[in-house]
Amino acid sequence: MQKEEKHKVENTQSEETSAKNEKHKKKKGKSLLETMREIDEKEAQQEVEREERLQEQIAKKEQKEREAYEKKIQQDRIELIRLKQGVIEESETIHEEKEEKPKLSFWKRISNFFYHSKWWLWITVFIVAIFGFLAYDYITKVRQDMIVMVLTDDSDLQLMSEELETYFEQFTDDENGDGKIQVDIYMIPVTDDIATMDYYTGNATKLSTQMMLGDAVMVLTDAKANEYIIADETLENMEDLYPNNSNAREQGYYLRHTDFATQIGYEGKVDRDLSLGLRTVTKTYDSVEDMQKNYDIAKKVLDRIVESLQGTEEPEDVTETTESETEAE
Repeated sequence: MQKEEKHKVENTQSEETSAKNEKHKKKKGKSLLETMREIDEKEAQQEVEREERLQEQIAKKEQKEREAYEKKIQQDRIELIRLKQGVIEESETIHEEKEEKPKLSFWKRISNFFYHSKWWLWITVFIVAIFGFLAYDYITKVRQDMIVMVLTDDSDLQLMSEELETYFEQFTDDENGDGKIQVDIYMIPVTDDIATMDYYTGNATKLSTQMMLGDAVMVLTDAKANEYIIADETLENMEDLYPNNSNAREQGYYLRHTDFATQIGYEGKVDRDLSLGLRTVTKTYDSVEDMQKNYDIAKKVLDRIVESLQGTEEPEDVTETTESETEAE
């Protein structure tokens, strides 16, 4: 019994102590940390509410603008239909907007043009440059007035193309009217092995090509060359062109007993069968008319050469050599 009473007394005291503590806490109030936390929570709540109200206002404004825009589009469509149908002639709501081009200065317009057209300009400049070069080359290029084929295999004579050009040019006129006289010399030596050596020299091919064209009419040949080109069929008979001339033979005008070698500066012994000839006009890859024109030029030059060589004689040392050779024979 005493223990129970003692326990009750202790419980009663404990309850009184707890009540006093709670009462003391109530009198003391909230701490600073708790107060700051409550304030932060209230401000956060207020910020959320303000944000919600702002978003609601923005949404309402956008909704109104969207509705107004859709309404305007619908009205413009109706107005456009009325314009197309001819119900109205002009619209108060639909206006054609013309984009105003910015005003540029003269140099700005030039710069703008070059910038946008630079690739076409470069292509144009390139094409113009090519045509300009070709035109300049065509205008300034010296075109031949006559062509002479040198077919003899005399190695010394084959090295005298410039001397031969100078010799023939003194008897040639400016046939093409370019203000200059030009005679081209085609060196094509006809040797014993011209056919077999054609792979290396190309002489047989060059000669056959020229014989199929009508450009080179005058030829400087010897017996070997005359045989190769079949002179009886391809060359004019000089005896018919220059009768009563001792140097004129069937296959050419022979130069051995003239001062031809002296005039061209040839120091060697001229072959006894070296002669000038003219190709017979015939149908080639060129027209007969074209070859006839070249023949007339070559014939005029040959007439002048024959006249200049008439009455001339070969040098004395050559004459002596010829006489000794004749006696030996």
